[in-house]
Amino acid sequence: MNKNIQLSFWNYVKTGMLGKTAVKDWKELGMTIAMSFDFDVELHSKKEMIEVLDECAKEGLKLIIRDKRTEFRTYAEKPAEEFIKGVREAYADFGRHEATFGFFVGDEPAPHEEEAFIKTLKIVGEEMPELTPFGNSFPYWGGSHFLMLTGQKTERYDKLVDRMLVEGNAKLLGFDCYSQCIEPQFNQQTGIDTWFRNLDKWYEHCKEHDAVCWASALCVGHWAHRVPTEDDIRWQLYTALAHGMRGVVWFHLYQYMLEESYRNAPFYGKNFKRTETFNYLARQQDIFHQYYEEQFNKMELTDVYHTGQIYDLKKSFCTDETIREVNGRFSYPTIISYYKEFDSEERWVSIVNAHQRNSNEITVHFACGKDRTFWLAPGEIKLYKISEIEKE
Repeated sequence: MNKNIQLSFWNYVKTGMLGKTAVKDWKELGMTIAMSFDFDVELHSKKEMIEVLDECAKEGLKLIIRDKRTEFRTYAEKPAEEFIKGVREAYADFGRHEATFGFFVGDEPAPHEEEAFIKTLKIVGEEMPELTPFGNSFPYWGGSHFLMLTGQKTERYDKLVDRMLVEGNAKLLGFDCYSQCIEPQFNQQTGIDTWFRNLDKWYEHCKEHDAVCWASALCVGHWAHRVPTEDDIRWQLYTALAHGMRGVVWFHLYQYMLEESYRNAPFYGKNFKRTETFNYLARQQDIFHQYYEEQFNKMELTDVYHTGQIYDLKKSFCTDETIREVNGRFSYPTIISYYKEFDSEERWVSIVNAHQRNSNEITVHFACGKDRTFWLAPGEIKLYKISEIEKE
């Protein structure tokens, strides 16, 4: 599948509540692959979905189709033959459109739903091999909640994720993790460490099976999670890319119901007015498109290390053949990532300020004797082509 970096979002709005005019908002936000409005063939008009697809094609966007006929919970309710018939009908209705990226197969399978999730991945992939099914799962995290929700200890969950990739033949998987934006009265460092551990675990699983991973990041306050600031948006985007993610899916775009403490999504209310979060997201994704997208699409992660607060000792940065030392004016955490271009195999390095609230002046001492000193905002990234540094 195409391994370009993709920017997307979660969409829970029913077909008919908004129409094709929303596509221009998605484009303005800097999305590259949109998630469609939720579609039920028994309730909604196919014409409205096709209008959205047509508009996506005009704007240069691809669309993940949310169609109940292709979701694992539908599989669990029907005989396999009837489910496959529905999948084929969904493909006939929307799958051949030029803007269709693939069909959504479902989110966060509970323990009793895991087999249905894996089988649905396989069926949808086989019935439309030129498209890419998208399924999303729980993150890894510590404590009894993980066992309760997933039915797995970490070791067994490893095997489950591998089954999704092997038995489900998934070329793309997603996970959601929002602990990195936990409110300050809780253990924020534990939440941040959980985010980094998930990025590593999911990247390693997907890389082993030649698949790509998309991380769901937070753009709406709810429960014990704070309302993300623009610094939080930047921080989540570049820490994900620095850990090898090929996509970020923002949770979530439209807040049209007042419930469960959800607040300050990019759009709010029944008339879907914009909030300041819309501007944060649009600005940071525009910066990515202008300055970093072209290069990130040419390369893949090879190694990632951290300085400062270390969530995994194996990720602690030490002197290597490229960089002797990385120092900050302040002792804040820093991410050092190495990449290799797909075609030329040219090597690159990125430096990310991993502090969520404070800027830092960072000096990189390269092994060739060159130094680079620069300031980075929270989550901001700096990219260097290693051969160019060495030639100077």
